[in-house]
Amino acid sequence: MKKLICLGLLFLAPMSWAADKMVIIDISQMNCPLCVISINQALRSTDGVIKAKASLKTHQAQVTVPEGFDNQQLLAAIAKTGFTGKINSVSDVQ
Repeated sequence: MKKLICLGLLFLAPMSWAADKMVIIDISQMNCPLCVISINQALRSTDGVIKAKASLKTHQAQVTVPEGFDNQQLLAAIAKTGFTGKINSVSDVQ
């Protein structure tokens, strides 16, 4: 009986999980690898951020956050590094 209950919970649990969001942020002032490192550290140290990766090639940061996360926290973290970010898009993580 316990196995049956555990299996039932295992199948129902993913339905109750909130979807993570991918936030794309434009950061036009990035011009060197140190810029990318600073932005990555700032975003990754922000409470709630699951994953963050800035790119010098695209001048963007891709940040994975939980559903309902306040994206203004991401822009504030970027601002602390001396850069300005602008939210480009927000989409569900597949």
